[in-house]
Amino acid sequence: MARANKSVTPENRLAHWKKIWATPRRLNQDAADAAFDEFCDGLIPRHMHKIFLKSFGVKRDQLNNRFFVDEASFMDWDSKIQEILSGADGVVEATVIYGSPEGLEAHMLKGQPRRTLRDIIVDDWQAACGIVTLGEHKLFLFVEPKMRGCIVRVIRGESSESPSDIR
Repeated sequence: MARANKSVTPENRLAHWKKIWATPRRLNQDAADAAFDEFCDGLIPRHMHKIFLKSFGVKRDQLNNRFFVDEASFMDWDSKIQEILSGADGVVEATVIYGSPEGLEAHMLKGQPRRTLRDIIVDDWQAACGIVTLGEHKLFLFVEPKMRGCIVRVIRGESSESPSDIR
């Protein structure tokens, strides 16, 4: 009989994050649910929230364009946060969320804006989503298996000219 995996987050993620970010902090279930709701509000159209929740973390489901808002675009792994959120300064706070049919698990990372999208998600072996905050700007990102990049949406802060602008 197969042993149940107690952690939704893949084993190698914590060791990788500790090398390049400050010590990752696991969020409690309420905070993880709130972060996932914020992610859904930022990247998923309202009418798709329920279907996305059922599909996220299920290995055989492949998500397509209908699951994402029109402002979302595809970006390469090696895109740096400081380039995507140009003009923003400060400490990057990234929340990474992994899902399974049993539930969600989220981790908070803090670091420098020179980090890439790959530094947050690590690889595309398992579906993950995240919220990156830098100053007033937010970056919502999503990756699924074999995607080789991320679906992203940038929301500029109030001081910016355009509320939803991708470079």
